[in-house]
Amino acid sequence: MHVTGSPFGRLARRLGMPIRDAVECRTATFEREQPHLLSTAFRILGSQPDAEDAVQEAWIAFNREDPNEIENAAAWLTTVTTRLCLDSLRRRRRIQPGSLATRPDDNRGPLETALLADELTSAFTIILGELTPPQRVALVLHDAFGLPFEEVGRILGSTPGSAKKLASRARGRIRRHAVAPVDDVAKARTVVEAFLQAAQEGDTQRLVTLLHPHVVRTADPHVVPPHGLLRIQGARAVAHHARFFQANARRARIALIGGRPGIVVPGRGASLEAALVMHVRNGRIRHYDVVADPRRLALLEVS
Repeated sequence: MHVTGSPFGRLARRLGMPIRDAVECRTATFEREQPHLLSTAFRILGSQPDAEDAVQEAWIAFNREDPNEIENAAAWLTTVTTRLCLDSLRRRRRIQPGSLATRPDDNRGPLETALLADELTSAFTIILGELTPPQRVALVLHDAFGLPFEEVGRILGSTPGSAKKLASRARGRIRRHAVAPVDDVAKARTVVEAFLQAAQEGDTQRLVTLLHPHVVRTADPHVVPPHGLLRIQGARAVAHHARFFQANARRARIALIGGRPGIVVPGRGASLEAALVMHVRNGRIRHYDVVADPRRLALLEVS
């Protein structure tokens, strides 16, 4: 195979290294970013196979790109993966043009922010299909991964103001959908504590009683086992899969995440290894999201 004129050959010359080392360098960069890319694609597309396809396409594009044209590999991969997801969504449904005007939301207070975070944990599994592709992208990139609207707008090929309006309209749809009140902190904490105890003891039957029959468990690729599932639905399936959490459950503790009871697994020092963002309604867990992506963990308000 002729590689001296390929992207790998150009990368090798630029870095002053053998071509094989250049190939390994680019592969290592992609493997480092792959869990984050999968997590982003999954939350935009709502499908694990589709997310894996998008990331695979990004890898192919990454190999074809001239390394001299890539200043920041992580940002480049995120942009390409997101645009591939957007193209996939646009193929699924035709986007109807319309006004994006809505009221600004820069002045959300701490309580409103905490409540919105709680609503967002269910949004991806309940009303994802009701959002337009650009709304999904703006909501996920800004609210779930903390990208500034300037960057979101660049990825979408629009202005920061338009990206902000897209995210705001998506939040509005989420709020309109979340008509059932969540349990208060004390009641929710009792349920979450019982869940943690059952997980520590490996009590699958107890877990089933604490979960809503149609519960959904989502997770980052950082924490799922090889070939594991990013999304699992149904009380028995979720309870059965919780056995993978048993080892970490013994050192986990209850914490407030976004103002509501959840579970955290401590890492080294003051860092977190993982967090379980719980959504409790009527005494049962309706959805929980296992977060281990460092970029998402950094955005969580944990106390």
